[in-house]
Amino acid sequence: MRPNPSFELIIVDGGSTDDTVRIASDHGARIVHSARGRATQMNAGAAAARGASFLFLHADTLLPKNFVRHFPAGNHAPPACFRLRFEGQQSSRLLQFYSYCTHFNIDAFRFGDQALWVLRRDFEAVGGYPADWQLLEDNYIVRKLRRHRGTFRVLPDAVTTSPRKYVRNGFAYTQLVYTLLYTLYRCGAGQALLRSVYLRLLH
Repeated sequence: MRPNPSFELIIVDGGSTDDTVRIASDHGARIVHSARGRATQMNAGAAAARGASFLFLHADTLLPKNFVRHFPAGNHAPPACFRLRFEGQQSSRLLQFYSYCTHFNIDAFRFGDQALWVLRRDFEAVGGYPADWQLLEDNYIVRKLRRHRGTFRVLPDAVTTSPRKYVRNGFAYTQLVYTLLYTLYRCGAGQALLRSVYLRLLH
């Protein structure tokens, strides 16, 4: 299936060694190469894009059907993201609870798996993603966008993402680690400490 001609589909490859580039090219995507790292790669995609608005989507996240109808219209539309559901979440009450929490328009529940939609001018006004960050860069930019525009929207549909880290490390344990990381971040911890904690506690 080819992408809608009114949209650009940009895949930012950070040095993959599998068939990512070939598969993406076969499906009509434009390939951009960059250094590895989510923030760096998303900034590279934004720099290469030609449109007036961006939708940032992680590789393991699926958009809902007819997702475009949910995007705010107009040149002054506020930044927005989708709610979140996990693949196979019916097997875990904790994942169901976390999915439910993403319905609320609270910064603590705003992360990259939810697909960020933003006008180009707002993205550029806040300086894009913090390029040297490896953790919580999505929450950081959402908070900056909310302050810049005075508002942020949670769209009335959900993207679906992989729960593989929860499955690998245990549902409750993984959520406790994420809560610890978020708390440290909001208390002013730097990226070096956050990355050290993350690598020590999660696999």
